[in-house]
Amino acid sequence: MKLFTLTSYLSLIWGLLVSFCVAPGESLAQTATQYSRVVAQAERIAYLAAQRSALANQVATAALAPSATSMAVRMVAGPVGWAALGVSAGLVLAQMYYSQADLSAVKTAASTPGGWQIASTNAGVQTFPGFGTNTPGNPAYPNATIQFSATNVPLCAVDTEYQHDWVVGPFQSLSTAVFFTGNFFVNGPAVGGYSLYVCHRTGIPGSPTPLQDGLIAPTPQQVTNYVTSLPPSDPKSVEAHTNPVGTTGTTQPADTTISQAVTPTEMPTTVKPKPVPAGDIVVVDNVPPPASTPQQNTQQQTTTTTTTTTQNPDGSTTQQEETQATTSCAVGSHEAQTFGTVLQAHQTIWASSGLLGTLNLLKSLTWPSTLPVIALPSAFFGSQQVDFNQWAWFFTVLRTLVIATASIAAYRIIFVGGGQTT
Repeated sequence: MKLFTLTSYLSLIWGLLVSFCVAPGESLAQTATQYSRVVAQAERIAYLAAQRSALANQVATAALAPSATSMAVRMVAGPVGWAALGVSAGLVLAQMYYSQADLSAVKTAASTPGGWQIASTNAGVQTFPGFGTNTPGNPAYPNATIQFSATNVPLCAVDTEYQHDWVVGPFQSLSTAVFFTGNFFVNGPAVGGYSLYVCHRTGIPGSPTPLQDGLIAPTPQQVTNYVTSLPPSDPKSVEAHTNPVGTTGTTQPADTTISQAVTPTEMPTTVKPKPVPAGDIVVVDNVPPPASTPQQNTQQQTTTTTTTTTQNPDGSTTQQEETQATTSCAVGSHEAQTFGTVLQAHQTIWASSGLLGTLNLLKSLTWPSTLPVIALPSAFFGSQQVDFNQWAWFFTVLRTLVIATASIAAYRIIFVGGGQTT
């Protein structure tokens, strides 16, 4: 029974602590909203789309360099327009970074697959994409492909004097096939609308050899076109290799670094509350909020506590504390009412109900430190006495209940309201 009573008493005290300290503090606490000037992710993506061709050209130059190394293009705040926004000139807004492996992958993807080389006594080394009648031809010889045979190529069978192991063609005219004359046999007339084939005689120098890496190296324009055509979601695209930097990000070191000035018009900024969305570029931290943005910032709170000590007739003392708090807000648009005005309005309303008078009477109650001992004389039962000190715990619980009931009523008056809009 005593354990249950103690547990109930402690639970009540904890409830009062939450009601008096935690809940009012949370209801009155105001956290000032902080803002940052940022380049939104959408604006960054729009800038990359507008600069895609130029950035792709820089990727092509780095990918086709004699010794491919890592490359970075840093978009920095230019000297014009940013100072008015509080942004330092030269601040790195974003960086496009390609490692050596990334550039090699771009070069390989832009290359022409397959390919063979043919040594010609008159034309030097000629490169063809492949062999077979369905293989696309070399740009210099639009229809020319290479065909092989271990014994003799059927198209060259008209030359019965020699065996032939490969043939290249067809050519549109003798003017293109003539590069292979000399140690080669030209099959077909030069006129009459027939296509010409160049047949290689078995045993004569000039056998075809596959390209060393199986690829025909692309031109700078081919690499530029390839990178430009990639969708933003492709791992090799410009967007996939560009990350925001600003004041909160970091740059990736590279062997070759190019700085590219950006104007505020190309990358417009806006002011957003913190936390800033992922992908946005923070260019200035902790800036004033946009105009006409309502703010509620607690600037100052002053609390004054007055303690009054009263001497009771039985020798005990009673202390009464009265606390006055002043809270003011001085930033942005804010509710005109203060804690003091709201409290006074509620007191005025509740005073007429009689509850406030009851609370005032409760304040003047004296709780004795020693309980009385009452004697009960009786002729029939003899002299009896009741020592209320033995029931002190009961009076403690009773006193706690009275105080708790009054406190809950006061809490409702102050923080919940009674017909008054707060």
